[in-house]
Amino acid sequence: MSDTATTPHDRLVLFVRTVTAQRTGTSDGDEGVGFATSAGRLRYDDRTVVLDCSSDERERLDALLAEYPVFKVKQPETRKAPEGTVVLSAIADAKHLGDFLESVFREVFGASEDYELRVTE
Repeated sequence: MSDTATTPHDRLVLFVRTVTAQRTGTSDGDEGVGFATSAGRLRYDDRTVVLDCSSDERERLDALLAEYPVFKVKQPETRKAPEGTVVLSAIADAKHLGDFLESVFREVFGASEDYELRVTE
């Protein structure tokens, strides 16, 4: 399978496969793994999701978090997050995380139904 996907099913498979590889240490990314679209990007590392949001996107993210209560906003342990950067605790199985990340790209970043998801290291 490639490191891009354009259908909801293929994106979910790509999320799950990539997150599982990162969690088990079989991926190349020591600093986590990135996911990107033309609408936005985020980074996953060690059960943490980091994304940059405009104020409108942050409002949509807050609404989405109400639907996914297992994901919570947190501050990094060593410093305060830069303005516009949101750090989320992401303690969930890979499939639930994949569903959440798909919702972030669609509902927060406004990606179309057939958006192309790319894995970035």
